[in-house]
Amino acid sequence: MNVRSVPTGVAPAGTKQRLGPIVFAVDAAYAVPLATALRSVAENNQSAWPLDIHVIHEGIGEETKRLIFESLPASSAVIQWHPIATLSFASGFSTRPGVSRMTFARILLPQFLPQTCDRALYLDGDILVLTALEQLWNTDLGDAVIGAVPDYWLDSAARNGPGATGGARVKRYFNAGILLIDLAKWRNERISERSLDYLERFPTTEYSDQDALNVACDGKWKILDRAWNFQFEPMQAIAGIALEQKPAIVHFVTNVKPWKTGSLSPNVAFYDTFRSRTRFALTRWGRLQSGLKRAGSRLLARSALLRAAWSYSKAAVRTHASTSVHKAK
Repeated sequence: MNVRSVPTGVAPAGTKQRLGPIVFAVDAAYAVPLATALRSVAENNQSAWPLDIHVIHEGIGEETKRLIFESLPASSAVIQWHPIATLSFASGFSTRPGVSRMTFARILLPQFLPQTCDRALYLDGDILVLTALEQLWNTDLGDAVIGAVPDYWLDSAARNGPGATGGARVKRYFNAGILLIDLAKWRNERISERSLDYLERFPTTEYSDQDALNVACDGKWKILDRAWNFQFEPMQAIAGIALEQKPAIVHFVTNVKPWKTGSLSPNVAFYDTFRSRTRFALTRWGRLQSGLKRAGSRLLARSALLRAAWSYSKAAVRTHASTSVHKAK
């Protein structure tokens, strides 16, 4: 396993941190959402500048690191980059379609932080922070190893069935996208080791490291207010619920991601208000291209007849192309 720390930006001498370390774990495919998430953190936590940011990553090159760092307001953060070869410890573990193996990196999170750190805040890359995080950071965890929010979809199944994913039953089931961690208790309870042991025994467990962490932390975690990990239906518009339910961290937990080209998410424009202030802002052509793809996707989604015609047209084109090739021979 390759573990190395490279800071980007330098904190002023004598600066006292009020928040952090804040840790992300992403691969190169998540450069845009990482930059956007970091921008949202920085803009809403100015009293805690410079933020202590740690990024466990795989495959993020130096130029991309520079663009991510330059996506933040000046002097707002110091970023330490920790490369990791996920296949060195997760090659035998499976994930759901569309989920990167970097999801397993958060199991090893304490290994990337100094022993002097007594707590850390882990954030997934597919989030936006809409408020200051100091209230969350200062939450009294009591005897709990972590603070987390119950999973919007899986918690009920964990309480009422054989287990959220058909595996070991737990008292409650949390979403692992936002974790407030007591690092000393994590190490004392051997959460990393117990999670990896679970994955060794159940390498195809449906929700990967999230299942493993739930088993390892069963009965040892504190329930946080839903606002700190606001999971919602994929077609819900954040702008419509922001005033009423006041989410502090919105989490795009499904495959309907608002940064994807042509995304049908109703939160594309909302998300873009943050992305547009990064070095990964969409160009005019990029916006047009995404809009056209989104319009086409909506038409296809609404019309079964049109979808059938589209499939028929593609098949006809392939048949024509194949026939042309044979004739040419």
